[in-house]
Amino acid sequence: MKKDIRHVRKNIAERKRRKVQQPGSAQTPVFLPPQDEEMHGYPPLIQGMSKKLDHKTQVERTSRLGLQLVLSALLFATVAIGKNAPFSFLDKPEQWLTSQMEEEFPFAKVSAWYNERFGDPLQVVQPKDPEAKENLAMPVNGTVTTSFQNDGKGIVMSTAHNTQVKAVKEGIVIFAGKDGETKRTVILQHDDGSKSIYGFLSTIDVHLYEHVQAQADLGAVQSEEGKAAEFFFAIEKDKKYLDPVEVIKVDESS
Repeated sequence: MKKDIRHVRKNIAERKRRKVQQPGSAQTPVFLPPQDEEMHGYPPLIQGMSKKLDHKTQVERTSRLGLQLVLSALLFATVAIGKNAPFSFLDKPEQWLTSQMEEEFPFAKVSAWYNERFGDPLQVVQPKDPEAKENLAMPVNGTVTTSFQNDGKGIVMSTAHNTQVKAVKEGIVIFAGKDGETKRTVILQHDDGSKSIYGFLSTIDVHLYEHVQAQADLGAVQSEEGKAAEFFFAIEKDKKYLDPVEVIKVDESS
């Protein structure tokens, strides 16, 4: 009997020894550092999911690009068909596309809007005095030799040799070069959408997209010795030419 008890105790001790040597069922938890997503309040990404998300993103981008290409092709096809087909409803897409391509970008208006809301950190537009009244003056001192009624676009003035041409109001240069009709020409775009045109210049002192203040020098008109210099001036607003004499007080001669 004693032998059996010793045998049972021996078996129990052996089982305890084996249990201590074998790894337990409850393993020590492994703590991993938080992922970037968890630190920013998003659920952690499961390994292998990033590749699936990247693939999904690429598929979505490809789909959007394909849709844009299809819509562009449809617009082009509609305009092309509208030129050859006698359907009036197809004229509207063509007219809209043409107007968008021909419309001038409103540089002066955008500059004024930016200055009003964000100030002038880059010195693009000088701040205006809200209480100051705008006094317009002619670009040169002289007399009108060709009236607006005769020219249809602007006026031609006679002035002294080597006269500096001034900007009638603040604006941005949208053209500075040679024109087929008015030769050396500068065109200013103003924040109200109007444009002032200065032609027959002998020299140009400004460059494209330069911001100029009112009465700033744009160039000069010169002539042969003993003769008066000619200068062309026009004002355009809403795609219509205005008579400068009605906008600015000038000295007219017959």
